[in-house]
Amino acid sequence: MKRLWIKLSADQAGQMTVEWSLLVAAFGLPMIYLFSVLLAALAEHYRMVTLVLSLPFP
Repeated sequence: MKRLWIKLSADQAGQMTVEWSLLVAAFGLPMIYLFSVLLAALAEHYRMVTLVLSLPFP
């Protein structure tokens, strides 16, 4: 059992995959949420601007 743990700790074959998946999880997933929030804010701003522009002037 001890040899198995030593062999697994010395194996670095999946290290780059783990690092990239952690980077995607740390930066990519929050950016998806941020983009959706910013898109919703932009859509709301566009709705307000078109409402103001469609008002008749006295």
